[in-house]
Amino acid sequence: MPLQYLENYRPFVNLDALRDIHKEKESWKTGKLTSKYIDILNEVKEISHIEGETLIDDYVEFKADISCDDASKIEKIAKDLIPWRKGPFKINDLDIDTEWRSNLKWQRIQDKIGSLEGKTVLDIGCNNGYYMWQMLKDDPKLVLGIDPVPHNMAQFEFINSLTKKDNLKFELFGIEDITNFRCLFDVIFSMGIIYHHRHPLEQLIDMRNALTSEGTLILETIGIPGEGSHCLFPEGRYAKMRNVWFLPTLECLKNWMSRTGFTDIEVLSVAETTNEEQRLSPWCPPPFQSLEEFLDPNDKTKTVEGHPAPVRFCIKAKKKVSPQVGF
Repeated sequence: MPLQYLENYRPFVNLDALRDIHKEKESWKTGKLTSKYIDILNEVKEISHIEGETLIDDYVEFKADISCDDASKIEKIAKDLIPWRKGPFKINDLDIDTEWRSNLKWQRIQDKIGSLEGKTVLDIGCNNGYYMWQMLKDDPKLVLGIDPVPHNMAQFEFINSLTKKDNLKFELFGIEDITNFRCLFDVIFSMGIIYHHRHPLEQLIDMRNALTSEGTLILETIGIPGEGSHCLFPEGRYAKMRNVWFLPTLECLKNWMSRTGFTDIEVLSVAETTNEEQRLSPWCPPPFQSLEEFLDPNDKTKTVEGHPAPVRFCIKAKKKVSPQVGF
């Protein structure tokens, strides 16, 4: 039965509803663009016998003595799963140099988020799970990553077929599905997600409700520079993305969090996005696009549409006990 690992959390989980959602998400197997992942995951099963050592630093690295045949299978699967957005990963000598050098974001926050030892963690919009492996260094009890994209799920299953980390779980749930969790997670990570959705305040309230009474939210998002509490609502695209809605100033973001039931709001980092951190690579090659194509070639402080270039804010906040949440 799916989601068996959540049985022990039944008082905090609408497990029947989640199992219904899990069943609905299985429709990817018959999708015109996603059914190919069935074959890829069958190939992943062929390498699941490999045992080795997992090393986690900037890279999520797996080392093992493997046959030439298994090495060829691993390389084929990895290339079939291009584009690789988040990473980097390394499997023996196979260096998966991803579009994002996600280690740089992790370096900015890892010493400020607090220990995850023994904790129950949710990673919303986890992509292929790179940050989930980084969290393992603290030995959390459970890290649940949710992301509705089958491509990301296949990358996660590929890497974890080698690393075999039982306390990492991936589900094809979306942010809208976290209403089925109440007071469960000690820590929730939402990194690079909230600006892709029409209702950021509702999302913050849903995340607050999913946290334990002493729970912590780590929220990372793009925003805009400037003083005062306001946000950009692009008329059309932003950095060529159509699914960008509200881009707040830092003060506006902190106000959102205060108004939706968070306290002890702490700014962990403010960073411009650079070509060092986000760029095309052999594992995310043309015709895919990256930051260079999203910014004005004559003025890197602006997007190609003329909007302010993205600034990345990361904030840590605590769930407020019995807050007055209002608008």
